[in-house]
Amino acid sequence: MAFNSIRKSSHTPAVATLLIFSLLHVSLAARMLTEHPQQTTTAQDPSSLLNYHRGPLLSGKVSVNLIWYGKFTPTQRSIISDFIASLSSAKSNVAQPSVTTWWASIAKYYQLANMNPSSPSLSLGTQIIDDSYSLGHSLTNKHLIELASKPDQLIINSISVVLTASDVAVEGFCSSRCGTHGSSGKADKKSAYIWVGNSESQCPGQCAWPFHQPIYGPQSPPLVAPNNDVGLDGMVINLASLLAGTVTNPFGNGFFQGPKEAPLEAASACPGVYGKGAYPGYAGSLLVDPASGASYNAHGENGRKYLLPALLNRAATPAQPAESTPNEFRFQYHNGPLLSGRISINLIWYGKFTPSQRAIITDFITSLSSPAPKTNQPSVATWWKGTHRYYRNPSAVSLSMGAQILDEAYSMGKSLSINHIQRLAARGGQPNAINVVFTAADVAVDGFCMSRCGTHGSSSASRTAHLRGGDKNNKFAYAWVGNPETQCPGQCAWPFHQPIYGPQSPPLVAPNNDVGLDGMVMNLASLLAGTVTNPFGNGYYQGPKEAPLEAASACPGVYGKGAYPGYAGNLLVDRTTGASYNANGVNGRKYLLPALYDPTTSSCSTLL
Repeated sequence: MAFNSIRKSSHTPAVATLLIFSLLHVSLAARMLTEHPQQTTTAQDPSSLLNYHRGPLLSGKVSVNLIWYGKFTPTQRSIISDFIASLSSAKSNVAQPSVTTWWASIAKYYQLANMNPSSPSLSLGTQIIDDSYSLGHSLTNKHLIELASKPDQLIINSISVVLTASDVAVEGFCSSRCGTHGSSGKADKKSAYIWVGNSESQCPGQCAWPFHQPIYGPQSPPLVAPNNDVGLDGMVINLASLLAGTVTNPFGNGFFQGPKEAPLEAASACPGVYGKGAYPGYAGSLLVDPASGASYNAHGENGRKYLLPALLNRAATPAQPAESTPNEFRFQYHNGPLLSGRISINLIWYGKFTPSQRAIITDFITSLSSPAPKTNQPSVATWWKGTHRYYRNPSAVSLSMGAQILDEAYSMGKSLSINHIQRLAARGGQPNAINVVFTAADVAVDGFCMSRCGTHGSSSASRTAHLRGGDKNNKFAYAWVGNPETQCPGQCAWPFHQPIYGPQSPPLVAPNNDVGLDGMVMNLASLLAGTVTNPFGNGYYQGPKEAPLEAASACPGVYGKGAYPGYAGNLLVDRTTGASYNANGVNGRKYLLPALYDPTTSSCSTLL
């Protein structure tokens, strides 16, 4: 293959980005439809589905030209070039499941568009090596388009792929994207390009997961990369996603979901899904090489193995390996005690909270077991009844407001460890109780904003605070929730604040006009559901015991029907305030509460 010289060109781009989705998903915005004088309900907007927007798709024979910017070893370049060669390989000796089979599933999009029902045939084209960093070590989007144009490669029936080395900083890399694709040129002669960065030294937890521990969420051991190169194996994942998006939405009017400016496409609409049984933080059931221990789901040419993302199939389930899901990764009961009977919720307020802020929380707790006639529907009490599906007795657990303790003097300082949280929780010393610690916006807590918005657990730190639970009756359950308003509202108060990653669409209006406290209610609701159904680590959960997904956390980012990563779902909207919510509480309160996993249907159940 030829390695050509360098030449400059400029074009006006239309760009779609491979976004970083944290486990705390990103916001788009609710859509509104008037229902009655005091509230409205959102209808399923067509943009919330992956639809065809009547534009052209790439078809026929397409060359994939590679521009290597920065230092890459020959071995690293061969990982990518072998992947490209594998996409439309005609070789019959490649083991299954194969890269070719994965790529062939793109054909379903062409059938839906009433085009020739076959995926485009990709082949490896020209390669250019720019290991002298001709544009420097810090690139803008304009630089990427300039690189993609070398030399005259922005032509019909080709995709120019710019690959930047691990020591190259690119605008938006690691903060909002792992790569991007777009089109450039005049209206009648547009051509497609892609950029993917090597994240190995900059953000492997964001752009090379699951081959590196994530920056947020459960810190489970990373998988072994199939080509023994975390950065390059991560680049293959992102390149595969972007190639799928490029051919099915090359010019911004093909197949996509959500707003045109930040679309979810064929692969990016299935973030983090690589095998059956996948859930946030778990890539799914994968093949494992017995010699190297590497995880993969596709075979390529020259004995290569790769991990490729799921592709959204509107007519069926996402394409993924036909492997069964191990029992430990299913949502199931682990034979331990659940909390039951009448449970008091004791509140320990640590730091400065106003009376109106405390009332938002106390009204929520009172609403959990409020008689139905006293509140409009859907109600907080109706939402809480979703936890009854975990019990044989449908009215097994009832929550009520208990004691409140104020510590406005920051008796343990403004930087707390989990040990501090447990000591604070032990102050709520009633039997048959859950002791909840709330930390103010100016209090730093170990792990807050990095891997969690709150937590729950059990402790024997207080002899007087204990709960019924078989041989665990010397323990009491506690929860902690932090106020994220000033520290990380985009992570722990979404969708009421713009996310730290992903599309920066307008946030929803918080129903109690307090982003921090409305975010705390969402997190408290999730933790209370997890506490009663998995109080001591052997109740209902999914995944590893050390980082379980529970009744609500198994349905991240889902608040109403039609939810998808970045869109909270169809919600009610108050016509007076414009606030989005899905549950009514006492004293005229409105709240946004997470979906609960329904163990009877193995699905996420929402109020709306």
